[in-house]
Amino acid sequence: MKRKEIAYGLMAVWLAIVSCNFPLLGAQSTATPTAEGVTPSPSSVIPVTAAETVTPTVPAATNTGVPPTACTPIVTGNDSVNIRSGPGTVYSKVGALPLGGVASVAGKNTAGTWWYINYASVAGWVSGSVVTASCIPSTLAIVAAPPTPLPPSGTCKDGYVQRQIKSSDKVCVPPASKTQADADNAAADSRKLVTLYGPAACLEGYVWREAYSGDKVCVTPSTRSQAASDNAAASSRWVVGDYGPHTCIAGFVWREAQTGDDVCVTGEIRTQTAADNAAASSRVANEYTCIPGYVWREAFSGDKVCVLPAVKAQVAADNAAAPSHTW
Repeated sequence: MKRKEIAYGLMAVWLAIVSCNFPLLGAQSTATPTAEGVTPSPSSVIPVTAAETVTPTVPAATNTGVPPTACTPIVTGNDSVNIRSGPGTVYSKVGALPLGGVASVAGKNTAGTWWYINYASVAGWVSGSVVTASCIPSTLAIVAAPPTPLPPSGTCKDGYVQRQIKSSDKVCVPPASKTQADADNAAADSRKLVTLYGPAACLEGYVWREAYSGDKVCVTPSTRSQAASDNAAASSRWVVGDYGPHTCIAGFVWREAQTGDDVCVTGEIRTQTAADNAAASSRVANEYTCIPGYVWREAFSGDKVCVLPAVKAQVAADNAAAPSHTW
């Protein structure tokens, strides 16, 4: 009898255990499927106490690919800047951008060295070298330059400069010719005979006679040599006679290069001396006479700067070619 009671008791315990592992009859799950499994129903979520509250982690900001707010392309004047009708200094001035002035940029030239701007109702071009550009997009439009204007009449073409031997000399020449002209102008005084020998300087081909102290009559070199020779022989040609102790011996007469010149010479030399005295003024250099080896440049009427003959020839060639060097 006791064995039966024990068996019934064990069976009852087993039934109780099994019944706890099955859902209630008729109960329906409220769980919903998710991509990663099943989301438990509210009735099956275990509540979290205040001590177990978790602060959610905020993800770091990432680049969303949305561009920042666009800004307006502008330039600011680094100084007082000319606004021109085209991208270059050959174009006329149409306005000015002051120091610190700000202008909107509408385009650029092909090289990207000039900006096409709008400032105070003036549209034109400014050089990129004299302004500071900001907010310039890579897609900024390229604006076609207007036709290049011809320079004003009289302007030198590229590669030539005004010679300016004097302020009115506008002949366009190669830079080397201008450099030569400037050097010749600077050396002009040193190439004048009067600078070296004073106002009594002789023309080329003549020398001072120096028949006596201070004799600056200009004569040929051979005449000067003759005068020196006659001076040296003077005492041998004097005798005491009708004209005193300096009476000339037969065949000789006083030279008379000046009053009191009693050096005895041949009659031919005395005649030559008189002729030289008469021609003296015509043999004296003027204030523009060049030293030997130099000639007047004659770049224009009245140009008496002394230059080498080769330079004079170059000046003449520059004058002849001037129209082709000038707009």
